[in-house]
Amino acid sequence: MKLFSPDKTPKYSVAQQNCLSVPSKSSSGQKWKAWHQNLVACFGKSGANTLWVEAWDRYGRSGNAYSNDLAQYMQGQGVYLPEGFGQKASLTGANITSAFGGFFNAMKYINIALAGGIAIGFLILLYNIIINPDKAKASLGVITEGAMLATPQGRAITAVGGSQKALPR
Repeated sequence: MKLFSPDKTPKYSVAQQNCLSVPSKSSSGQKWKAWHQNLVACFGKSGANTLWVEAWDRYGRSGNAYSNDLAQYMQGQGVYLPEGFGQKASLTGANITSAFGGFFNAMKYINIALAGGIAIGFLILLYNIIINPDKAKASLGVITEGAMLATPQGRAITAVGGSQKALPR
């Protein structure tokens, strides 16, 4: 398809004229994206955006070429495609999904680091129990006493002056 009418065609070099073959109305969003990349190589970003928008308004908008990928690519190039309600909702959904994807990807690494820290702490505790059992037994007594104070029954016994070691069975 021709972008300009014959009487209003600007003067372009042969290489630039080869870049002006506009995708058809039935072309996919990927073809429109590839055509824009080709235009950038021939005319620079500003010229490519101007030509692309003019062709999109004439041929692309009425076809089925609109896609989230194309809209996001063109936004990155400084061109905002006017969309209908369905297209706006679809693009918003894609942006939200992308944001959550980044969050969950970061959480994956945080969970790995957390699990690694717990594993290292457990190995250090296990090492101390094996190498120095007396010290480990004393440490375990302190931990048990702290856990006992964390429960209401343990606090009641301590309040009356008792000790968990002196509890009758």
